[in-house]
Amino acid sequence: MRGKPIIDTAKCKGCELCVDVCPVNIMAMSDTFNKQGVQYAVCIDEEKCTTCGACAIICPDMVIKVIKYEQG
Repeated sequence: MRGKPIIDTAKCKGCELCVDVCPVNIMAMSDTFNKQGVQYAVCIDEEKCTTCGACAIICPDMVIKVIKYEQG
């Protein structure tokens, strides 16, 4: 099973909890800012996503969803 996190970057408040909790270290903070003036979370390597969902679970504003799909 593969997947990737989908992040609503416009609503991300830049708390970095998803960065801290990711077991494969694929979440990071962007180099740019959203309309709120904060650096938002981004996935830097979708190929390594294990679809564990930790980033989505810990996000206090529920701006991350992890989609899963079959390899093929």
